[in-house]
Amino acid sequence: MEERSITIGLLGANHNITKLIGESLGTPGTQSDLQFYNRLDSNLNIVLTGVAPIGYPEKIKSLLQTCAETSIHVMIIDAETGITPEIGEIMVAMNLYGEHFSSTTKPIAAIGGITTANEWRIEEIKKQLPKLTANTVLKDMSLYTLKTREDYQHLKQAIVDLDKTIVRTDPNDVPYSKVLIDHVFPVKGVGTVALGLVFQGQIKAGEMYDLIPVQKKVILRSIQKFDRDFKTAEQGDRVGLALKGVKSEKIDRNTIFCTMGALETTDQFKSKFYVSPYYRPQNINGKISPNDPKTYHLIADLGISPIKLIDGDDINPGKNGIITLKLEKALAHDSEGLKGIIADFGPFENKLRIVGYVESIGD
Repeated sequence: MEERSITIGLLGANHNITKLIGESLGTPGTQSDLQFYNRLDSNLNIVLTGVAPIGYPEKIKSLLQTCAETSIHVMIIDAETGITPEIGEIMVAMNLYGEHFSSTTKPIAAIGGITTANEWRIEEIKKQLPKLTANTVLKDMSLYTLKTREDYQHLKQAIVDLDKTIVRTDPNDVPYSKVLIDHVFPVKGVGTVALGLVFQGQIKAGEMYDLIPVQKKVILRSIQKFDRDFKTAEQGDRVGLALKGVKSEKIDRNTIFCTMGALETTDQFKSKFYVSPYYRPQNINGKISPNDPKTYHLIADLGISPIKLIDGDDINPGKNGIITLKLEKALAHDSEGLKGIIADFGPFENKLRIVGYVESIGD
């Protein structure tokens, strides 16, 4: 049986509970605003990579980038607090990615932090969740309670089984290959090493690729998966890439490693702009409007740019319209144009910061 890689987003606001789940999946690894957990399970012939947005809820970008980079989304509910505004924001993010940005994303939920004093809340959560997710892609997700060590193993097995339902695209059936980069650093004797996820296609050591928007034509010296050398990597693989021809300080999460000539960059485009019915614009007319002085951010893959709304419609929550966006930083996209999530990057104040989503349309 061919080895399979599984990327798991551990989405919760109580990082003590998230850590317990992460450590049941793998050993703590790279840490920034994202905490990675990694394990090679030889018995199951799988590589598990858990990603926890430990910058959340202070940083909404940590949550959104975790959703973008993982295929199994685990919503983690604290039994002590139940369904909170943070959990509501996580549900909105999971639904957006599952419905509009990835046909291979699968959701699951878990309740942790259970004690004899709060276990009564489990039944309350079980009653609330179906109502809250009824009209979303989360409506049929399973819910697990975590009390014992065996419960964590049951959750792990459920994640593995859920991943088996994901049909991955044959590398030969996609027009280009793409790797999302989340960390980069120099290694003495090796050069620049980038860590990331093969989002689609297949990459091969020894070939030349683009790093958009940093530069074109870099050589992929070698590929590692879980500290093992490979000649190729495919969709879903967590990889370390040794790159020739680029300095590490030039690369960040706005950078995409891809097939030569596959991507270009844009700093302004006309969009179809959908506003979440749960978002409440903080302006006089209660709408998303052109020339709004507030700065929003666009998240496309892992790339982020502040944006200005410069022309178009006034849009009520739950509706869509046409708005032209001006980006402070050019972001990469393919021939179909940019699409992504719009968010308010302000501090968490018990209200939704996910404004909605946009997709490029022709002039």
